[in-house]
Amino acid sequence: MPAPAKQDRHYQALHNLLFEVCRENHVQIEISQPKLVDAVVHYCRDMQKLDDHQGPHISANKRIAGLVFWVRRIKPISFACKVNSEEEIQDINEQAAVWLAHRLLLIYCESKRACRIIQDCNVTKKRAEFDKYLRAHWRLDNWINYSSLVYSLRYRNFSPHHLTILFDTLTTGFVLKHTTLLQ
Repeated sequence: MPAPAKQDRHYQALHNLLFEVCRENHVQIEISQPKLVDAVVHYCRDMQKLDDHQGPHISANKRIAGLVFWVRRIKPISFACKVNSEEEIQDINEQAAVWLAHRLLLIYCESKRACRIIQDCNVTKKRAEFDKYLRAHWRLDNWINYSSLVYSLRYRNFSPHHLTILFDTLTTGFVLKHTTLLQ
């Protein structure tokens, strides 16, 4: 189990990220502190188990999938509505999980923890291009990919393994789109 200081750091980072991604989507939220702590504890426990089996070289996509899974599973956002509205957004935790995944995939696409395939992708302005690619993916066919993922996260048995495969597929699709071997 990670040290409490590490959990505190994860808690604060996740708290801030959830508020940021919701604000960017014009959503105001309330967070349940106990549920957010629970999500962080479960995430840290999972990462420790992975570290015990795989060593410290766990892919960024797997880490992101683990965090997204626990946000959607524990549901730390207790209330949300669009700015200037009072109508509650019922699937906010699932939507925030997708927004969080999008943000973290962009952060890690240029880091040394990124999966090798995206590290080796020779694209100028990689983060901006990956953002454009992800936005097009979610928006495809009138937002069907986004809506399907939110629905699946809410009503289907969706594990961190499923999310890792999705993120690996998105990453690979981006790399293939920018590879000269296929052109």
